[in-house]
Amino acid sequence: MNDRPADDQVDFADLAPGSRVGPYVIIDRLGRGGMGQVFLGSDSRLNRKVALKCLIASPSAGDDRRPHILYEARAAARINHPNVATIHDVIEDAGRAFIVMEYVDGDSLAARLKRGRLPIDRVITIGRQLASALAAAHATGIIHRDLKPGNVQVTADGSAKVLDFGVAMAMAQSATTASTTRRPGAMPEVQSGQPGTPGYMSPEQMLGREVEERTDIFSLGVILFEMSTGHRPYTGTDPVELLVKLSRRAPRADAEDPRVPSRLADIIAKSLEIEVDRRFQSAAELAEALQTLEQDAGTESTTRHGRVVGAHAPTQRRGIVAAAVAVLCAPLIVFLLGLANTSAFNLTFGRVPPFNAEPLQAYLIWGLRSIVAPVFWIGVMTAFWWVFVFTVRLLSLSRRVDHALETGRERVERVTSRLSLSDPRVLAQGIVAFGVLGLALTIFMFADLLGACASFISTAPFDDLAPLRPDNHPEARHYRLAMDALILVLTIGLWRVIRLRAAMRTRQGIGSLSAAVVLLVLTILMNELPYRIVWGSDFKRIDVAGTRCYVIGESGEDWLAYCPETTPPRNRVVKRNDPAVRDLGVIESVFTPPDRSGT
Repeated sequence: MNDRPADDQVDFADLAPGSRVGPYVIIDRLGRGGMGQVFLGSDSRLNRKVALKCLIASPSAGDDRRPHILYEARAAARINHPNVATIHDVIEDAGRAFIVMEYVDGDSLAARLKRGRLPIDRVITIGRQLASALAAAHATGIIHRDLKPGNVQVTADGSAKVLDFGVAMAMAQSATTASTTRRPGAMPEVQSGQPGTPGYMSPEQMLGREVEERTDIFSLGVILFEMSTGHRPYTGTDPVELLVKLSRRAPRADAEDPRVPSRLADIIAKSLEIEVDRRFQSAAELAEALQTLEQDAGTESTTRHGRVVGAHAPTQRRGIVAAAVAVLCAPLIVFLLGLANTSAFNLTFGRVPPFNAEPLQAYLIWGLRSIVAPVFWIGVMTAFWWVFVFTVRLLSLSRRVDHALETGRERVERVTSRLSLSDPRVLAQGIVAFGVLGLALTIFMFADLLGACASFISTAPFDDLAPLRPDNHPEARHYRLAMDALILVLTIGLWRVIRLRAAMRTRQGIGSLSAAVVLLVLTILMNELPYRIVWGSDFKRIDVAGTRCYVIGESGEDWLAYCPETTPPRNRVVKRNDPAVRDLGVIESVFTPPDRSGT
């Protein structure tokens, strides 16, 4: 008798309740599919339930199949995400390979879809969770390759968890022909070296070409379509028939069901593009689009074909809380900015106690004055961008222009994909690099101005303070404008990193995120610190025994006088009632050259 069937029986044999697989005790059999049997087990060491998948592979695959399966499973175990079923262990027992996974109590998404389409708010939420899970997996180099409702478990609280990351590829590469056992009515697995399930596979996957992250995005697009409309965009189970249908653009979800909002249909349509370069270029980008739709649904529910339904009170509450925090923090931020530029001013001018004493409202005033110009110019830049975007949309009404814009957009997306800018860690690193280069260039261009601001006017050569003269204020304005633009770019980039991290539900890359935050704060400080030094240098001019001086601080009957034309140190304390001190009744900048000073 041939030995192969006996081996095959080992792979397919049931494990009776009470059987042991390593440290795990079998409780029951949960199911059986194309890639193996799944058992409910108990881990007595940690007092938890687990799911054990006993993998099935082709007998013709040879004895080396198990190491490869276990290698792929160990690689998938690196994924740490709340919407991914965690792989706890990979073991071999009695000649069989087992993957020990988190036991997810609930129904499969496939079972839920048998009862009909999902409410739109659930479609968006589950879709966002699945995209976030894919983004986390792709960040570790793992592609699912067989994403379908049967591999998604919906928990009692409504959360979705993706199962079998890495398993599909392990099975396909370890066997040329997979043995399968299907339930009546279930969709067949692909019987080849290419893993996947017809009906959820992308065109390139069906053709046996190389698959990548965007292959999973297509499969998720099919799931989104099915959740929204109650059926897949491409019906049938025959691979050849499906391949013919995949050569044509998928129907729009809102055309199949008018209850599907147009914005959601746009996201689904982009996910289902035949050409990979026209799809979302990363799962993180798709997750961000769904998260934006989820957040906007509560306040912007009217769409072209209907309304987004569902309770969005938590999102609205988060928005209200964020707005309240911003309102409460605004005075504190203004005060801190005023404190920062006043501290720099006192240091440069040599205003030591008691001559540096000011009321608290002075810090608020200087803080407000310092942000007027940045807020104005950032508003102008933002308005210019909106005008630009609207103009581009108008021009896109022309087919020729629209084609050119689409080509350009695809090239940008390809570059973004190659640079992995949809990975928040990589994007944060890019922001830091851009910010450092921007700061270095700005410092180089305005080195004289910054050097003067960092000087001590009481001891520095008077010529070194020339950049602070009133006639050089245009240069200071250019410096502020450059810094405003850099702050705007860094803020937008940092906001995108935060959104991507939220969409991916990841805590990785905190170092690069912190560096980006520190860089933004440093840029804001470099913009603020010179403000009062440049635009707060006007003081009362006095004559002290024939010497031009300025009152830069007061304390009782004492004046702190700065006399620019004397030998250092130029700061001196004089009495206001000293006969040698004469008030000239002139207010001017202390950096005014002698030949331009008022008389």
